[in-house]
Amino acid sequence: MAKAATEDGYILSECEIWGTGGLVPISRPQPTPSPNGNLELTMGAWRLARESQVQGSGAQVSQPGFCDDAWLPATVPGTVLASYVAAGAVADPTYGDQQLAVSDSYFYADFWYRNTFTVPVLSAGQRRWLCFDGINWKAEVYLNGVDIGRIEGAFSRKRFDVTDQLIPGHLNALAVRIVKNDHPGSVKEKTFEEPGENGGVLGCDNPTFHASIGWDWIPSIRGRNTGIWDRVRLLSTGPVTLERPEVTIRLPLPDTSTADVALAITVVSGVDGPVMGRLVGHFGEVVFEQAVSLGARERITLHLDPATNPSLRLQNPRLWWPNGYGKPELYGVELSFIPEGATRPSDTCCFQAGVRQFKASDDGNSLRLWVNGRRFIPKGGNWGFSESLLRYREREFDAALAYHRDMHFNMVRNWLGMVGQDAFYEACDRNGIVIWQDFWLANPWDGDDPASTTLFLANAAELVNRVRTHASLGLYCGRNEGYPPLPIEQGIRSLLAREHPGAIFVPNSADGVVGGYGPYHVYPLETYGTTLARAKLHSEMGMPSIPSLESLRLMMPEADLWPPGRLWGLHDFTLAGAQGGTSFLDQLRRSYGHAGSVEEWIQQAQFLCYDGYRAMFEGQNQKRMGLLIWMSHPAWPSLVWQTYDYYLEPTAAYFGAKKACEPLHIQWHESSDRIQVVNTGANDHKGLSARAQLYRFDGTLVWEKMAHVDSTEDSTQDLFAVERPLPLTPAYLLRLTLEGGGTTLSRNDYLRGRESTDTQAINSLPSALVDLRQSRTQSGDKWILKGELRNSSATIALGLMLSVHRDRSDDRILPALFTDNFLTLLPGESREVCVEVRHEDCRGESPILRLRGFNLLRTQHP
Repeated sequence: MAKAATEDGYILSECEIWGTGGLVPISRPQPTPSPNGNLELTMGAWRLARESQVQGSGAQVSQPGFCDDAWLPATVPGTVLASYVAAGAVADPTYGDQQLAVSDSYFYADFWYRNTFTVPVLSAGQRRWLCFDGINWKAEVYLNGVDIGRIEGAFSRKRFDVTDQLIPGHLNALAVRIVKNDHPGSVKEKTFEEPGENGGVLGCDNPTFHASIGWDWIPSIRGRNTGIWDRVRLLSTGPVTLERPEVTIRLPLPDTSTADVALAITVVSGVDGPVMGRLVGHFGEVVFEQAVSLGARERITLHLDPATNPSLRLQNPRLWWPNGYGKPELYGVELSFIPEGATRPSDTCCFQAGVRQFKASDDGNSLRLWVNGRRFIPKGGNWGFSESLLRYREREFDAALAYHRDMHFNMVRNWLGMVGQDAFYEACDRNGIVIWQDFWLANPWDGDDPASTTLFLANAAELVNRVRTHASLGLYCGRNEGYPPLPIEQGIRSLLAREHPGAIFVPNSADGVVGGYGPYHVYPLETYGTTLARAKLHSEMGMPSIPSLESLRLMMPEADLWPPGRLWGLHDFTLAGAQGGTSFLDQLRRSYGHAGSVEEWIQQAQFLCYDGYRAMFEGQNQKRMGLLIWMSHPAWPSLVWQTYDYYLEPTAAYFGAKKACEPLHIQWHESSDRIQVVNTGANDHKGLSARAQLYRFDGTLVWEKMAHVDSTEDSTQDLFAVERPLPLTPAYLLRLTLEGGGTTLSRNDYLRGRESTDTQAINSLPSALVDLRQSRTQSGDKWILKGELRNSSATIALGLMLSVHRDRSDDRILPALFTDNFLTLLPGESREVCVEVRHEDCRGESPILRLRGFNLLRTQHP
């Protein structure tokens, strides 16, 4: 079997696990109907075959007796290529250069998926619906020898009435012919010198997974991620069904003691005569109902609001707040249609909604946002794909969005709309992460315009109807770094006015009321607070982000780790291009000197990444218009543009970003050399104490100053200038502390040299001895670990990084949430760090903390 790069904390799909020998299939039981007759078809006996290797028409392939024994076991949801990787039929393309061993011509083809299942006998009046939540690119669907219809576009959801085609009590056969893209483009191959061109002709086929043609942050995906990439379900209803729910919230701002809830739902009759009944439902604890009268085959949209249902005027509502502003409270919503004389619903629609109200203004041609009457300052990042082969499920989305919450991020941009799973939107709802939702248009120089405006707008309408109920949905964007073709822009504006009235729409991600266009490589730190401090919400700014040595070893063979070369380029670290690998290497040498090994180089890179990611956000704190970094989330094993890596290990960049994005924050404005207190969403705070201290590297305090400050929300306050009494060591530490109510609210350390960022003097630091005392307690399904670090030596300890491991195997436990990391400890100083991991991720072992550091002699474990 080809080598596969894995980490136990990362699950690639529900249908496989990682063992010591590679991929191990999990047994796949036949799906069992739920009590209401629904059948989840994302497990079961799915098989897969290239169309050229299949003898038979759709009518024949979908017969229950058709023989598919020679077909490949398929993972559903899962793309074609993901299924081949899971079965061990091709090399894992995320490791080393194994992507080059996967044939693009083989996977650029139409493929058949096939499944068999049984269903119970229908009750009188019941109907069955076959539901597809996502295929790519188009599909023909056959059931028991019958052509039941087509699906067009990667973000189209289709529901087929299959009541008459199913055979209750017997084996049924479902066959889906996945139709490949019309314009696949050519495979790209990055080198260490150049990333090559982004995007291309695949844009003609939008809506599709455009980035799968290859970008400077993701390789070309063989076959372009065709397949059944989202859920397949068989739903059971009565003769009347419910569709297209909508929620609108009105707050009498600035008063938030009441909230008007308006609900809309489309009720559809599937019978030939009149139907009487009731729509009953609840919004949280509020219960309501409304009489309904339907004509034969009639479709009507019902509107419920406080005018007709006074209980929908909520008293003292629990508001949904973005992360950092309050709790993201959610209400359970259920709507059911009960026919006259019936005791059970004909159909039920359930979802969660938030009581919140977004508003926007463009004063001075600059977008400003408000949530529930409070100014909202976006801080977050861009997502390209969730994962290069679309293998993320609920568990991975939960972990990734919890990381965003932990970094104090409050917005994610769904770049080009490449993430489509409900689990993504639901995780954003729970974690208070506002979604900037793109449509599927790359910038004009990276992608052709869609060949079919009709197909594009049909998928757009389905997307809006699906995501509009989510509390986290903040704004829509028409195109990345450009304006949509006029017919598409007009179509988007029209459908939003019709389907999501009041929604915020920005036509261009980088021009007009918002800004963008990078930069994407490392800059001198002082420029982030001056020339790069934007007066608009900035949609993209980034720099390389280097993972740990443990993760690098999962990416590529040992022989390719050092010196940087071809495989580094394949994993996105290129000398030229937007990444600017040359500038990163040059800055690293200037600041920290020549590295003689990959271990030494990665240690140095963590300092540069911590400072750079912190500087990007601290620089934007000057004008407080908001920043989305490029990128916050990796789609595959990469050395650039991420805060945590593909294996879900937080990097130093993660902790630099987390520090800068604190709602109440103390910082050094490097170009003006002044200390500032920034409040982006922490309410008003009075009676705070801000302290700045300057230390030599022997731990001697040479300067200190304190100021009292009252901090109001949405403010940046200059306090005082930094002074540097002589003599100073060649490198020194500037420590800032903000205190209030007897507690430390913000602490921020800056490592600098007498000559700007030349801190090569740290290479001659004596080694430090750090004591680590640790304990752990179990809280529900989580382990809480506490580590008390004490620097027992006479020298400063730099770059201290804790990680969590299993006590016997010593494998990393990921994901893991740290209160802080990448620490600096003065001689004699102690610091406590709390870490949270899930019990199930320990795999029967006990979690323990490990410590590494730049000048760490050893860790002493009392």
